[in-house]
Amino acid sequence: MRLLRLSEIEIGPSDRVFSYSRLNAVVLLLMLVAVAVAMTFYAVTAHWKFGYYIAAIMLMGCGLMRRFVSARFRPSNWLVRMNDTGLFIQFRSYLNYHLPSNDLTVVFVGYTELRSARLARERAQVQDPASPNSKATQTIRYAELELAGNVVPLEKALQAERKEGAPKEKRWYGNTSTLYQDYPVRMPSPPFLQIRWQVAPNLQKFLNALQPYTTIADPVLITSDFVNLQELSREEQQRRLRELANRGQTVAAIYTARKLYGCSLREAKALIEGTN
Repeated sequence: MRLLRLSEIEIGPSDRVFSYSRLNAVVLLLMLVAVAVAMTFYAVTAHWKFGYYIAAIMLMGCGLMRRFVSARFRPSNWLVRMNDTGLFIQFRSYLNYHLPSNDLTVVFVGYTELRSARLARERAQVQDPASPNSKATQTIRYAELELAGNVVPLEKALQAERKEGAPKEKRWYGNTSTLYQDYPVRMPSPPFLQIRWQVAPNLQKFLNALQPYTTIADPVLITSDFVNLQELSREEQQRRLRELANRGQTVAAIYTARKLYGCSLREAKALIEGTN
């Protein structure tokens, strides 16, 4: 098992690459543009002023999606690469391509270091911040790899990635920083490494490709409750809240913390970040 920089990856012509779909991103962007054009046309022809408002919102959405789409056309848009000797797994989100390139953001796992692999489906219940009395159920699919050997360096690298700060970027309106709270790889219970699977080809094809090299275990369903935390100890409550934030649900975690403890927004944010 080796930790690598993105520039150190050994790329071969026969590599099998699992990456985020470019087509889906482009289709979604074109749909937003089409709605904006249609609303503008209707607003002009039917003198419906509200159409301009809708069109403006759609165009704002296009602006927000610009980075999301462009990131998928960069060489760094991949999650897993397979070659004849093992797997390269990138644990930095493809959306954070602007972060320092000399960081260790890829782990190489040889096939001899894989004890097993399986589909892990997690069903989580979370609070909906937009609706205080509403709960949402999320289902996430992971490729769960059971690793052999010393996983401590990988654990530390995953923790360091979550603490990575965003560099300042020059814009026409001033300096700003952008950091996507998107972490596609986690290790909740060593030596099991979970890879959130939102890439193509699909997860079943990935497991089929691994079958000659390791044992494919039976699928597992994991249930997580991030809503009904009142009966838990404060330590367990805070662990659940930070786990929720690590899933990319920072807003929901802060909202739940404020609801549990009656604290301010700043206090809840400090608690979630582990500074309180």
